[in-house]
Amino acid sequence: MRAILLGLILLTAIAPALAPAVGQTLPGEPFDVQTVLDEQTQIDKDIEAGAGPYAQLDDISMQELRERQRKLVAMLQGHQYDDLNEAQRTRARTHMVFIKYLGKTDDDQLICVRKRTTGSNRVERVCKLVAQLRDETKNSKDQAMQMLQNRTISPCGPGGC
Repeated sequence: MRAILLGLILLTAIAPALAPAVGQTLPGEPFDVQTVLDEQTQIDKDIEAGAGPYAQLDDISMQELRERQRKLVAMLQGHQYDDLNEAQRTRARTHMVFIKYLGKTDDDQLICVRKRTTGSNRVERVCKLVAQLRDETKNSKDQAMQMLQNRTISPCGPGGC
């Protein structure tokens, strides 16, 4: 529980730096206020319907999400981008990044490993999403099972009788 809270506090501190990494607008780049408000409405609908990544959040994360949404909507409601001062824009971006981060699933995490190619001392960094790794593992297991099922066992051995 303390680890989650500490993680949330840390994320809040570094959220402005994470904005480009999670697909948000760059600092200083305008965002469409109505689009942001529509996204928050859609997130609320998904939560109420029990669908989407936000519906799977634990109680603490859900409480933080609701609080961030409340602050963001209150800040943006009835305003345009040009109506906001720089501090408000930064706070809005921070809330948007945090909300988007909470909606990320484990499948969206990037895993990087260092692999050495056969016959070489050269190490190469390979990065894939968790979903891609899971699919590759499933496909390779399926192929192995299919090969085992399709093999023929001869009573005489591999050379024949």
